[in-house]
Amino acid sequence: MKPTWKIGIIVAAVPLIIIAVILWGSYKEARFDLVSLPDNGVVLNNEQETLQFQKGNTLYRSWNSDQLIAKNDKEDTRNQIMKSAILYLDKEALMFTENVPVIDTNGVSSKLKGNKVYESKGSTYQYNKSEINEKSVVKLANRQYFLNADATLYLGGEKIKEVSKPLLLIDKTGSVTIYENKKKSRYLGHMTLKINDDTVLDASSEIYTIGDRKIDLASFGGTDNEKLVVKEDEQKDKKEAEKKKEEEKQKELAEKEAEKNNETKEANGSNESNDAKDNKVASKDNESENDSNKTSGEKSSGLNATKKYGDDLNVGKGSTEAGTNNTSGNKNSGSKGNTNGTATQEDLDKIDDYEAVLRKLDELNEKLERNIPVLRIGYISPNVTSTKVSYSYADPNNTLIGVTKISAVDEKTGKTVNTQYVSAVDTEALLTDLSPNGKYHLEFTYQYDLGTDKGIQEVKIQSDSFTTQSVSAIYQMQSVTSTTMKLNVALDAQIDNVKRARVKVTKANGDSFYMNASANLINGNGELINVTGLDPSTAYHFQIVIDMKNGETIELNSSENYYTMQATVLKSLKASQSADKVLQVQYDWSSADYTLNQATIELKDENDQTKVDYQVVNQEKGNIRLVPVTKDESLNMEAKLVLETTNNETKESKTFEYPVKQDIQYNKNATLTINLTPFQTEENNTKQAEESNTKATEEDNAKQTEEVDSNTVAGQETKNTNSITTKVEDVLAPQNATYDMTFSMQRKTNETYQLAFERRAVGTEDNWSTWTTQKIATDENGQIKHTETISKLAKESFDYRIAVYDANGILQLYVYQE
Repeated sequence: MKPTWKIGIIVAAVPLIIIAVILWGSYKEARFDLVSLPDNGVVLNNEQETLQFQKGNTLYRSWNSDQLIAKNDKEDTRNQIMKSAILYLDKEALMFTENVPVIDTNGVSSKLKGNKVYESKGSTYQYNKSEINEKSVVKLANRQYFLNADATLYLGGEKIKEVSKPLLLIDKTGSVTIYENKKKSRYLGHMTLKINDDTVLDASSEIYTIGDRKIDLASFGGTDNEKLVVKEDEQKDKKEAEKKKEEEKQKELAEKEAEKNNETKEANGSNESNDAKDNKVASKDNESENDSNKTSGEKSSGLNATKKYGDDLNVGKGSTEAGTNNTSGNKNSGSKGNTNGTATQEDLDKIDDYEAVLRKLDELNEKLERNIPVLRIGYISPNVTSTKVSYSYADPNNTLIGVTKISAVDEKTGKTVNTQYVSAVDTEALLTDLSPNGKYHLEFTYQYDLGTDKGIQEVKIQSDSFTTQSVSAIYQMQSVTSTTMKLNVALDAQIDNVKRARVKVTKANGDSFYMNASANLINGNGELINVTGLDPSTAYHFQIVIDMKNGETIELNSSENYYTMQATVLKSLKASQSADKVLQVQYDWSSADYTLNQATIELKDENDQTKVDYQVVNQEKGNIRLVPVTKDESLNMEAKLVLETTNNETKESKTFEYPVKQDIQYNKNATLTINLTPFQTEENNTKQAEESNTKATEEDNAKQTEEVDSNTVAGQETKNTNSITTKVEDVLAPQNATYDMTFSMQRKTNETYQLAFERRAVGTEDNWSTWTTQKIATDENGQIKHTETISKLAKESFDYRIAVYDANGILQLYVYQE
């Protein structure tokens, strides 16, 4: 194959490979930077709406760099969030989806790590050695900032409210959305955040002022660690240079215009004076404009800085061009008095841009003896179903008359949805009956009288467009039982003119019912809803439904599924004797309605139903190990689990009893015997006989012999019938006789045990006391045999038992004397 053919095939194959990779990535849904979220929390989605996530949800980046959160892999539960976002965790911690810069008050930036938890430590957030200090600003993306400080919010120089650690989302149109404490607010107007007298964040201009330093936040991004601090004198020099440049430009234009007039002087001799007058007016207009720019520039150093994106925002029909044409028309209209007539109103009616109208009014007022009132909008604060507007009048000649009509116009339909009439002394108005996430503008209509023959005139001013807020519901489960749920519900934005709010509770099978919510939910404070009468082990989800006074119904986002717990249930219960001879009772009990206080066991002898005492070795949830206190070597027992509880709601006590179904076969495989030491009986009997011969007659000896024979027979019968009657060797034993106490036990080979020989006074219920201990191990046959010698007096005065402990000192067994 020729090389050219090979090159052609390779070139043709490259696009196919790229397309195949893209299709494969889309089909396979390749995921990168996967993180299992460590706690519940909230985040803004890609449409800047509040999104809840749960502990264990997966945060990841898709093949095309989208940031997603998924609840599980079994179904499509993906939610797209902002590419560079803050995740607010419930434990006052933050997580960023990307590596982002943080700028401190010295203008120095450092990098924060994405997908790591920055925990709150006082006024800072920390992860390892990386931290967000107080008053620092985190730049998430262009026009997206997080301010780690408490500040006072100003709009157009007017104080609005206090905010804490806000997230600022700045729109090119001048709108700023603030997100803090899981609440959203949106404002149209120039926004500044004052932390203190020396520290001010100009959000609209993206300038952070600390003392005499000005930090241009827009210059930071990515891995930029450069210190960007602009000194005040540099800022002034820059303004003066721009001013000088503008003046030179205006001077050049004036010279060109003068040359043009000189060339046409002979042809238009009679008009020379008029042209000069017009040039003088134009020069005056330019000077006025320069003065205005100067004033605006001076304001930028304080709270009332100019807009970063300029004043050329076109809204509606596009009015910049219309404003220019109208200005030209007025310059050619003739004498100054003519501007007071119909021409002025016609020109204003053609302008639907707010900034253009203000410029036109300023131009007209420069030529009028009495000024037209100028309405200036301070800010517009859209809510979900309403908007608040702040405004003021510049009316130095008191030409304003009547009331001002303010209308909210839906830009989608062109219809007026609400109208308010305000007096000249009012500075704020609230317009209602708006829809969530709708696009509107405001129309101001007011009248004035300049005292001319034209009478009363009217001005219409249209505001910039704005969008009402969307609203999301936040659901946080507080507690769950088998039949109840306590749920904290809240809204991330405030809603006005609400008729009623309800919480719709929907069961897994589709059945639903409603619960009324109070005004706290609507006011933004949230409300704790107590839902009762639910079914155990059942899934439910919740949805806030809001009925407006205008008849509209708003259904908000639903919660995830929450499950009620099982009712009080015993899943398993068994009892058995373990290899170490300890009796073990295991149980699995759960209840959403009751709290377990104490668990005990009742033991009974299966034969006579008498109670069997026991000693607890150790006890934990679901497991009790105990040693029965019984003299029998083997025993069949019945057991019962007794649980003492308290109702979570009523706090009443209740006892649950669960019998163990099978009998327990208990076998010690150990014995303790006490017998007279061998050969003592015969020797003592001989001595007794000799002493008796010296003190008694043969008749007495015969009688004594007869009694001994009788006792011997009785002793043999006693041994055969397991009676407690005294053995004959004990009767014959002298006072100084000794006894062998022998303990034997069968266990596994090569195991070590500790033996405690215990005793207590005969016929009493005193506590057992240890009089000797031994450490002993089993032999090669698994046998333990140990003997202790005691006196006759000790045998007759005490009862004996052996406590068997393992090598770690844990009790295993009690063995009583036969």
